[in-house]
Amino acid sequence: MRRVVRSLVVLFALYAMAAWAQSSVQAQETDASVTAEQRSDAAPERRPEQAPEQKSEQHQEKAQESAKEKEKAQAKAQEQTSEQKPLEAPKLDLSSYAAGTIVVETSERKLHLVLAEGEVITYPVGVGKAGKSWSGTGAIAGKYIRPAWSPPRRLKLEKPGTPDYIPGGSPKNPMGAAAMTLNVDQYAIHGTNDPGSIGGFVSFGCIRMHNRDILDLYKRVKVGTRVVVLK
Repeated sequence: MRRVVRSLVVLFALYAMAAWAQSSVQAQETDASVTAEQRSDAAPERRPEQAPEQKSEQHQEKAQESAKEKEKAQAKAQEQTSEQKPLEAPKLDLSSYAAGTIVVETSERKLHLVLAEGEVITYPVGVGKAGKSWSGTGAIAGKYIRPAWSPPRRLKLEKPGTPDYIPGGSPKNPMGAAAMTLNVDQYAIHGTNDPGSIGGFVSFGCIRMHNRDILDLYKRVKVGTRVVVLK
């Protein structure tokens, strides 16, 4: 009987130890879970990164600005290169024209300013396109620096969407740095906002010059200067 009692006591002790060990393991797992939750709660909140669409728009804006600056630099370089390139001596005999006369060779896209003692200054120009060019004699009627512009009647009829008025100094103003109106129709000798067009048949009859050239010619002539336009 005593042996049975001892056996029961031993079994009860073993059962108590097993229960205590299992309870300890569960308590450790609970503590670990709580600690992980606390760490998760304490982790700093990350701000969402900038939306891809916003980055794309900013990239496109920068690319457009860069492209515009590049175009301006290329246009300026082209204008300077073209203006600095020396022209050949005119093949046309200008000896019969009085000093101070402007002679335009439409076929050669050149404007000559006859000086004293047989000297001549020659500039490259853009002239009237097919069906828009003209020939004849006129004179400078007015001189203007950075003038505003309104389209001539013929241009407006052909291109009704053209603005009725563009202020002076605007990059869209085709008059460029200066203009000298003629007493013939609505024609003028003027600068340009498109230097690449110089040397071509490009206008509605006006004589188009590089801005540096029109400013140089502007200071050399006066109102009343004779202008001869040849075919």
